[in-house]
Amino acid sequence: MEKLIDLFPTDQAKITEKGILFNGTTYSCSIAIREQWYGKLSGDIPIFVDNYDESYILVLLKDGSLAIALLVSNYVDASEQNIESYQERIRSLKDQLKSRKKRRWKHEK
Repeated sequence: MEKLIDLFPTDQAKITEKGILFNGTTYSCSIAIREQWYGKLSGDIPIFVDNYDESYILVLLKDGSLAIALLVSNYVDASEQNIESYQERIRSLKDQLKSRKKRRWKHEK
C-alpha cells in the first residue's frame, strides 16, 4: 500500500498576507480564509505537492488533517478600492447572517 508521502512529495510553503506562497505561486483554502491566516500568521507551513498538477497543494494542518489549497489566479487586476469594497460586502453579508440567526433563535424560545 502506497503512503501519501510516496505519491506527493513534502515541501514547505509560506503564509503571507496574500495567501499561501509556494514556488512563486499563490494558493488559498477555505480553512485559511475561515481562520483568517492571511495577515495574522506568517512563516512556513508543511505541504504535499502533486508534481503533475500545479493547480493545488495539500496543506498539512496542526491536527494532522489535510486541506486542499487551490491556485489563486495571478491574472486578476484588483484595485485597492475594489478589494475594500469586496471585503465590506462580505462583512455586511456576515452581519446579515448573524442577525437572521439571532432572530430565528429568539422565535424558537
